Amino acid sequence: MGPYSGNPPTFDPYENLSYRTQIPSGYHYSRLIRPVSAGPGVSPIDSSHYQADLASVPETPDSQTYIFELNQGAHWHQVDPLNGRRVSTDDVKLSYERYQELSANASRWNSHVEGLTAQAHTVTVRTREPFAPFLTLVGSAQDLWILPQETVDDGTIAVRPVGSGGWIFDSFEPDVLIRWRRNPYWHGAGRERLPILDLMTVTMNGDSNVIVADLGDGDLDFSQLSPALYESARTAAPDAQFVFTPNTVPGGFYFNFSIPPWNDVRVRQALSLALDRDAVLQQVDPTGHGAWQTGLAQFEPYWLDPKDLASFGHSYNGMPSGSLFHRDLPRARQLLDAAGYPDGVQAVLHGTADYGASVVNFYEACAVSVADAGFKFEFFFKEYAAYIASIFRGNFPDAWDGESSHLAIGPFYGGANDPDDILSAVYDRESARHNWGASGRWRRGAQSHLDTGGYGEAWSHGSAARGGGPEADETLHTMIARQREILDADERREYINDIQRYLATQMYIVPYVAVPGVHAYNPWVHYRNADRVYMKSTYGMGQEFVTGLWIDEAGRPGAAEGSASGTMTPAGGETIEVRIVARRLADGRIEFGLRPEGLTSLFPRGRYFPGNARTGSWLQSTPVVLGGKELGRIRARRLSDGRTEFGFVDSAGLPITPSVRFFPPGARANAWLQSSAFKVAR
Repeated sequence: MGPYSGNPPTFDPYENLSYRTQIPSGYHYSRLIRPVSAGPGVSPIDSSHYQADLASVPETPDSQTYIFELNQGAHWHQVDPLNGRRVSTDDVKLSYERYQELSANASRWNSHVEGLTAQAHTVTVRTREPFAPFLTLVGSAQDLWILPQETVDDGTIAVRPVGSGGWIFDSFEPDVLIRWRRNPYWHGAGRERLPILDLMTVTMNGDSNVIVADLGDGDLDFSQLSPALYESARTAAPDAQFVFTPNTVPGGFYFNFSIPPWNDVRVRQALSLALDRDAVLQQVDPTGHGAWQTGLAQFEPYWLDPKDLASFGHSYNGMPSGSLFHRDLPRARQLLDAAGYPDGVQAVLHGTADYGASVVNFYEACAVSVADAGFKFEFFFKEYAAYIASIFRGNFPDAWDGESSHLAIGPFYGGANDPDDILSAVYDRESARHNWGASGRWRRGAQSHLDTGGYGEAWSHGSAARGGGPEADETLHTMIARQREILDADERREYINDIQRYLATQMYIVPYVAVPGVHAYNPWVHYRNADRVYMKSTYGMGQEFVTGLWIDEAGRPGAAEGSASGTMTPAGGETIEVRIVARRLADGRIEFGLRPEGLTSLFPRGRYFPGNARTGSWLQSTPVVLGGKELGRIRARRLSDGRTEFGFVDSAGLPITPSVRFFPPGARANAWLQSSAFKVAR
């Protein structure tokens, strides 16, 4: 798999919130609960439905109490110093205490969670008030990972993680790879053999030319790609399956509201009106799957498309709203003139180039677009760590010489599970991050108002002026608090739509566009027992998705003719070599059976594939039984060219694809044909 854009600064998910640390954590660590895994009908970015992980989905005797039953079959990895001991409620309690001590995200828990108590087999959490996003907080891949105290005590947690998840950390070579091996005792597998793969290697090669070439040569099985690489990847790997996912990372132009002219809402509105979002998408998104973004990104199922004014609305409570997303250069110039900038605005545009060349090109396209209205920007990029520690946290240069100002461009929050994640981290005055510069440092207990004239004591910066930042916006913070209290899902979704409409009136962030996630899978990569790859693109993808991937070795370039899928050979235990047998009957049906090597054929009760079966739909037989034990089921589907493709699903639910597996449409009636050989557990 590739690429992975940079070295993890640490493997301790409490010490660093970067995606470079959080995504690897999703392979080897567990949570109390986790979002439902990928599959048909499951959105790749929707984390609003849950399944058990270390604990059951909680009982809720009232609107503020959640009782989790710990899985008694959950164990730490068979790795020193844990050596497979059982996960206990003490582990949960100690992890919670350390999370509160170290993680910057713990402030949100502490704002809404009254406490956590652990008993013999149960963990009880009580919230301070009804809190609608609570389950997304528990299931988040950026919050309460359950970590073993032993690796904290011996100091290895940052470099050699040991968890209880589906993958066992194997090795890390900086700038080269991260590798995990299969955990055969994963509690999350249930009755299935998960993970399916025995080994997972993530390459850290960020060279786009190498990534595309490796996909085409088959040296990479699958990879996430920049949209800019889509056309070249499609040419290099024409048989690959491409999956496009919405973009949940909010971003755009953002500001220090101490610095003119960005403390004037009219200037921010003019900047949005100057941005030609469709032209930017046309330049940077060859996939055609990109979209316009709001202040909450494309977060499903809450996203409201500002391009659709019939749904979004031109205005909100009498203020311009959706119309501000639609390019209107004359109106932009009128707003600049009214704000006192008839000649436009000059500014230094801060950011980082460490997200990659395609992202820099994206930023440049945005800057070129707004120049038509008089916004003239000079780029100033910092190294990623320096950028995060300064500009990203609102520490802009405060100088204003009457001619040139400062602003920034970039993403704000990755890996969100709920809109409240973004509202809390980006807009809430209680956030530990304070993205808004000196004027945004709201003082608890101080008066505040959108128009800070007369309320100067509310600000910690002497040059704060009218307009202010979001931390002084009482309307916004009333709305943020209200959406947390709405427990009805449909009502809450509609209210969050109104928050997006209101945010558009203020343009605290001038949202750019959302290019899609692009994921390429070579044709020998499969997902569980599905016709296509269904994925989950959250930070917890290591267990919500990757555990279900498997490789059909027979389909790889250079595989020997007639070879079976080596990946699908059962790990351990007795196996038997088998072939699927099939014949066409006079009435057009196809009869299937399974012939073990050296034995007579086995025929399940339900073994007839109908002559009028719908094209493309997999049908399965009843179980094939040998010596009283189920071996699995035969499956088949009709193809558009008239052939019938068949395969096998073993007793653990794993699909097996023999290399010879197609029944021809013109086969002679009653003549038995057979597949190539493969192995199943006996």
